Amino acid sequence: MSFTVEPLSASNIGCHLDTATVLALHGLYVFPEVDSTNAWALQQGVCGDVCLAEQQSAGRGRRGRQWQSPWGANIYLSLRWCFTPVPEHLPLLSLVTGLAVADALEDCAIHGHGLKWPNDVYYDGKKLGGILLEAVGSQAHVVIGIGLNVNMLPEAGAVIDQPWTSLQQISGQSVDRNAVVAAILQRLVRRLQDFPCLDMAQFQQDWQQRDLLQGREVQVHSGRESLQGLASGVDHCGQLRIILHDGSIKNLSSAEVSVRLGM
Repeated sequence: MSFTVEPLSASNIGCHLDTATVLALHGLYVFPEVDSTNAWALQQGVCGDVCLAEQQSAGRGRRGRQWQSPWGANIYLSLRWCFTPVPEHLPLLSLVTGLAVADALEDCAIHGHGLKWPNDVYYDGKKLGGILLEAVGSQAHVVIGIGLNVNMLPEAGAVIDQPWTSLQQISGQSVDRNAVVAAILQRLVRRLQDFPCLDMAQFQQDWQQRDLLQGREVQVHSGRESLQGLASGVDHCGQLRIILHDGSIKNLSSAEVSVRLGM
């Protein structure tokens, strides 16, 4: 099965954006290939710049993992954003970004997906996308990287070492990446503008609705330590709450753990 590739286009994306999003952004750059959209935004971007690429030669995920980035199939997007002053709840930004992506997918008529703490988008137990945040200097500048499988064919993702899916597989048809990018930017910019005055109660409610781990038995690996317990949402710092088998509660940060669903 093959699909026509519609190239990414700054002008096409711009036609889908509302005025508020256009005014909030600085530049929208689309490249045939970069080593990493995050790297470009870190090294060359300014506040409000968006970097997109048809292909990444050195795409990266969390913990230095490689992000598979075949040409013309997916979305590789990075946005450089600036906060003045830096919000105390900045650790929640990755989760809030995930909420923006999840909302944007619903805007594009995709349903049934959810978020796997701390920064993965899943559908039917398979990875659909991921988020990587990198701070610049004092953390006033943050680069928000989003990778989303859109029209990637099975052979292109054969080297991926975990179950994955794409918007094309979910919908059964080729998906317009320009429209999806615009939907993501609109939802993301709105949440970024509201982030300094984040409504914590509303955030908790939004996260609970998307949380794929909530109430599930999970196994957590942190260094040499291995824990099992019941996932119980996130705290005000975005840490995963685990109720251990002895009844005690442990809060875990995204920097120190990986999570696997328990048997």
